Amino acid sequence: MSEIKKDLFREFREEETIQIEDAVEQNVSELFKVVGTSPENIEKLDAVPFSYWKITFKALFKKPFVIVSIVMILLVVFFTVFGPLINFYPPVTGHGVNAIQGEKFGSSPYYYGPNSVNWFGVCGINMGGWFAGTDMWSCVWQGARLSLLLGVVVALIDTVLGIIIGAAWGYFRWLDPILIEFRNFVNNIPTLLLDILLMQLLMKYMAQYGFIIIVFLLCALGWLGLASFVRNQIIIIRNREYNIASQTLGSSSWTMISHNFLPYLVSVIVTVVSTAIPSAISAEVGLAYFNLSFRVSDGDITLGQVLTQAVKDNAWMNHPYLLLGPMIVMVPLTIAFFYLGLALSDATDPKTHR
Repeated sequence: MSEIKKDLFREFREEETIQIEDAVEQNVSELFKVVGTSPENIEKLDAVPFSYWKITFKALFKKPFVIVSIVMILLVVFFTVFGPLINFYPPVTGHGVNAIQGEKFGSSPYYYGPNSVNWFGVCGINMGGWFAGTDMWSCVWQGARLSLLLGVVVALIDTVLGIIIGAAWGYFRWLDPILIEFRNFVNNIPTLLLDILLMQLLMKYMAQYGFIIIVFLLCALGWLGLASFVRNQIIIIRNREYNIASQTLGSSSWTMISHNFLPYLVSVIVTVVSTAIPSAISAEVGLAYFNLSFRVSDGDITLGQVLTQAVKDNAWMNHPYLLLGPMIVMVPLTIAFFYLGLALSDATDPKTHR
């Protein structure tokens, strides 16, 4: 009797196993699709690959003021190119440029504020030989063109030199005492004094190589601040576990710097680049005030020269439009670059990518 029970139980288990296997095969065929062993299908990904810069720009353009900043920068660039073509009046002698139209604006025979003809007014009679009586609109946008070009070139050179020298400074220990002593020496000498000495040596070449000389003057030591900062950051992360492991596995110095250190500093570098352009423009304003910048007689006009000549005109307090013209360009441009740099810093920070 017991043998019969065992046989019945065995048959029942076999039937149950067969039913379970049939159900599993049916579910597998319904839920899964066999793609075979084709290399193309094996390597194919259904998910969209992760894109760091796509997420960065997506986070960046979520901020409305970023769009405003970009529009402001594009407007300034547009008017530096086409501004003088839209409304240009050549300099004239006498009592202001409006005399050529037979009209007279303002209470003073020498100063004409913004009007329908001269949108930024007319340069004061005491602003200097070339500026006196010249349409302020034309002066401002011609100056902005050269100042913006100068700012971009100086910012790029300072950034490249600062990153390269700073990375080498922080990674190679033997460079540290040399560059620290150089930094201490430079910091103890007034920058203005160095600019005056260099300009005295190079002044005779200004007519032929004016742009190159001013770029050299601004870039001679402009990279030092960024290089020092990059050096400090690399020293902080140089002995972290992943860097020690990479070095132990035989990574070269260039690989360590380009793959381990600099990507960590992307957000900081982007911020410095965006703020370096208005900083270079402001530095040229300081040079122009001490007559260390371009010479108007050579046909080179910058915003720094327009501002300097306006301040040197004693009547600017009674006629503030002399300063408003160039400031209308410089202030929004500086604010736009500064805010864009901060927004880029947040957007490029991997910690904000969730």
